[in-house]
Amino acid sequence: MGSTSSTALGWPPATADDCIPPKKRKTWCSVQQPVQNHDRISTLPDDILIKILSLMTVKEAAVTACLSTRWRHLWKNVDRLILDVHTFGMQMPENTNNNENPDFWNQEATKFVTKVNEVLRHHNGNGIKKVEVNFPLSSSHASDLDRWVAFTAASGSRTLNLILSGHHGIIATPDAERYSFPLKHFVDLRGCQLRILLLSMCIVLNIMSSCRALHHFSLQRCHQLITMRTSHAELVYLEVRNCKSLISISIHAERLECFSYKGHKVDIEYECAPILHRLHVFFVKNNECPLDFLGALHKLRSLTLQFPTCLQVSRVLQHSKIFAGLKKIVLCLLTSWKTSICSVAYLLKAAPLVEILVLQVYGNLQPPRKQKVIWPKKCTFRRLRSIYIGGFSGEPELMGLKSFLLKRSPMLKKLVIDTHPHKYKGFSKWKREKSEDATRCNYARGVALTHLPHEIPSTVKFRVI
Repeated sequence: MGSTSSTALGWPPATADDCIPPKKRKTWCSVQQPVQNHDRISTLPDDILIKILSLMTVKEAAVTACLSTRWRHLWKNVDRLILDVHTFGMQMPENTNNNENPDFWNQEATKFVTKVNEVLRHHNGNGIKKVEVNFPLSSSHASDLDRWVAFTAASGSRTLNLILSGHHGIIATPDAERYSFPLKHFVDLRGCQLRILLLSMCIVLNIMSSCRALHHFSLQRCHQLITMRTSHAELVYLEVRNCKSLISISIHAERLECFSYKGHKVDIEYECAPILHRLHVFFVKNNECPLDFLGALHKLRSLTLQFPTCLQVSRVLQHSKIFAGLKKIVLCLLTSWKTSICSVAYLLKAAPLVEILVLQVYGNLQPPRKQKVIWPKKCTFRRLRSIYIGGFSGEPELMGLKSFLLKRSPMLKKLVIDTHPHKYKGFSKWKREKSEDATRCNYARGVALTHLPHEIPSTVKFRVI
């Protein structure tokens, strides 16, 4: 594919910008000719140097053009364009409402758009693997956004992340009209190279029937989306997060392997998902049960559920057949479960093939107290080999659960307790929270190390983090 023409994409007139070094700029490097003989890195092939530059920010890579004529044009071939406030060294205040100072935000948006246009105008537009735009923009910047999307399609990029909510959840003014993502650039299956597409704070219509080459698709904060029907022959991973107006989802994807949903309860219909084996359901509203999101998924092997409130045992038993083939269960507990913690044991009882149990807990320091928990009888977890508990704060119900599982899991090989919680970041990735509450962490470690070692068999590897 040839280089992307600046004229064809309709770039605005060039302006002075501190991101792109002037072509005739002189530096101290140009007068130290004898040193060049010892510059071994410059003798490396272009493809290796471009890979090195691709590990930098665009601004850092562009600065290398001042080193010598050998480096002048190399940065224009970097294959990863991450375009955000950090790339351009912009100082954006955190936790600030755009309505408080709209003039400031408009100025910053204009500055950001100018910088991105400058970068894309100079880039050769060849061999790009990833383009990411992360800044709060709206339909008022549609002409520039359209140009960036066209550049991505013309360059053959395999990944496009269009995140118009910025860092720290900052969004454009609430009353601003959202940007409507153009589909025309990705209709052609033969020429389209796009495999991963993430859209945040956009308007999307019939995206699945247009981008036929997609393998991974993520929608986040697309609040205009009401009903979503996924009909796609090549899709492998689907993610839908925090779409407030969404009512229903219908999935028809023969190759779909993983589906992740976060938000309020919606109607879900699995029209065709014959090989779906990983399901992540993160409910955020109280008294809504993520088990209601399940269907007849016979190939399901890994299940992740987030419970805003504790779960009733009877709700698990109603769905017992669904868990028959599970190998891994991840449970995110946002509140204290107290005596309802026995539901975890009943869930394991309904999933006899489970080998890995993960609990992500988001609680606070709790003093020890007795819990009258009624555990299931006559059950043995013969396949359970690994237990991981993150965010542990010394909860007495979790201590009771661990004691129960240690007695009923003869094949257990590993028990890990981590006092730091983790948050789901999308695309099956978790990020560890660096807790500043040293008192809570130290207390939790003390509880685990004091009460558990004498209960753990010698065959089980025990670790506290």
